[in-house]
Amino acid sequence: MKRKILFYPSFLIVAIAMLLSQNSFAGEINKTDAKGQRQGYWIIKGDMVNDPSYKPESKVEEGRYSDNRKDGLWKKYWPNGKLRSAINYFSGKPTGEYELYYENGITEEHGYWGSNKNTGDFKRFYENGNPQQHFLFADNGKRNGLQKYYHENGKTALEVNIVNGTESGTMRRYDNNGTLIEEKVFENGTVKQTKKVGESKSSTTIVKDPYDKNIGNKSKASTDKTNAAESFKPNGFNTLYNNIGDVTQSGEFKEGRLFNGKWYRYSTDGILIRIEIYRGGTFIGTGVIGDNEN
Repeated sequence: MKRKILFYPSFLIVAIAMLLSQNSFAGEINKTDAKGQRQGYWIIKGDMVNDPSYKPESKVEEGRYSDNRKDGLWKKYWPNGKLRSAINYFSGKPTGEYELYYENGITEEHGYWGSNKNTGDFKRFYENGNPQQHFLFADNGKRNGLQKYYHENGKTALEVNIVNGTESGTMRRYDNNGTLIEEKVFENGTVKQTKKVGESKSSTTIVKDPYDKNIGNKSKASTDKTNAAESFKPNGFNTLYNNIGDVTQSGEFKEGRLFNGKWYRYSTDGILIRIEIYRGGTFIGTGVIGDNEN
């Protein structure tokens, strides 16, 4: 007697295999051991976290646990479902390559993490996808090598060489058209020479933000000094500089404090981040940084 050989459509075989795989996987997720420790693959959903921005069925994060500690690649998601971060873990601590994302899906930051500090190549981006910062870190977590900052249009804003966390060599600053406007020479973190290369004719526009809690505050006396060729005039026009040669205050002073003029605020890296405008000794608004203010 001849045996009948049964043939099944290939799509049916694939469907059965996928179903068996899904059922096997479903039985392995979100498990705890006898000690109550999380083990294996976990998918954290909205109904498991205290965050009303997620729907109960929305995926918040997923990855593997080993003895209640995150281990391997973990992914987090925005409430809209887009990837929020992809971070590698070892024994519960971020270790190795990681990437952060804006809610629109554009990469915000990419780097390497170890022993609670950045190491190696580090890149940060604007929300439009253009580069914002490109740093190099030594294994000790200090910046080391050529460091770059960018304008939001993608043009280089500043580049400086850093050796073991300290500025060394020539720093170059550019306007948002890519034109070199200033050079400074550093030696062990100290400015040895400053050269103004070019200036733009754009001016500073005052922005009066009604929600700025500092508006209406009185100006205060500063410890910054004039240059060596001038003496400070308690009543009169002064230009003051910080210890690395950047202008900090410029305008008319009255009784030792800025009365009508500009107060320049810098980041710890020497980047101009804010211009405060004073009238009658009172802060009235923030200046929009023009090319000549970079």
